[in-house]
Amino acid sequence: MAINNASLLNFSIHCYEVKIKAKEFFSIPYFPGSMLRGAFGVALKKVVCLYKKEQDCKGCLLKKSCVYRFLFETETQSLSISNPPHPLMLYPLSLGGKQMRKGSVYQFGFTLFGKAIDYLPYVVYAIMQMGKIGIGKGKGKFELVSIKKYISEKRKKEVFFGQRLIPIDKALEVKSIFKKKWKEKKLILETITPLRLKVHGRLSDNISLKDIILAITRRLKVLSALYGEGEIDLLKGILIEEMLKDIKITTDFKWQDFKRFSKRQDAYLHIGGVVGRMILTGNLSLIYPLLKLGEYIHVGKNTAFGLGRYRLA
Repeated sequence: MAINNASLLNFSIHCYEVKIKAKEFFSIPYFPGSMLRGAFGVALKKVVCLYKKEQDCKGCLLKKSCVYRFLFETETQSLSISNPPHPLMLYPLSLGGKQMRKGSVYQFGFTLFGKAIDYLPYVVYAIMQMGKIGIGKGKGKFELVSIKKYISEKRKKEVFFGQRLIPIDKALEVKSIFKKKWKEKKLILETITPLRLKVHGRLSDNISLKDIILAITRRLKVLSALYGEGEIDLLKGILIEEMLKDIKITTDFKWQDFKRFSKRQDAYLHIGGVVGRMILTGNLSLIYPLLKLGEYIHVGKNTAFGLGRYRLA
């Protein structure tokens, strides 16, 4: 049974690509997602916080209307949603360390979901402040060169240049994603960053296609409820086993561990997930839009700083 595209509520996904240029030497780690998110959080709080001497936001009178709290330390009043997903993701475009010298260029991405697009100017200004505070080993300063927005799967348009922000309303939409067709009999899902999925309540190194699809649909359900026009339940009335029954699946995944530094805990934490690829053959028309959606919203735990990214080919 196919998903009824006509009945889907609208939900916008605003994806951006950032280019920075180093003003001095600094080092970018193998997995820079944690570094990017940590530096952004420091910069954003510096920009918007009226009580900068306070380390803990819990007692702040302004926390319910605070931009920092909404984007970076997201909470929800819903009793049914614990650990809500953030409306903002920052992520590396690829893995691998880099030694930045004066004039070196580096790129990373960020995504805003639904109504969080209203806070785009704060995000851009915080990135500019990151450049003044410094990032990476050596706390190197950088200049924000440009920001481009994806207005379709393959088309990008510049929204920040010459120190000016020109917002564009056009975004990727869930409805348009579900209009995409895949007529080929083969599809490859390849990880960009580790996938950190829980199966039956525990982190798993043996992830199935069903696990990935369930994780995507659960994530969209919560994101759309919190930041969209209402909850989108893609699998309502659909048997996932029926969708997958004629698909042959070959997996080549392995677990990869790495360390990230937590400023809040003042310690290095071990974190990891599965990397590799999954090859699918058969009638893929029903599951392709679901997997395409996962490319944009990412999947699993720790998506806020870049885990859970993959590409389809």
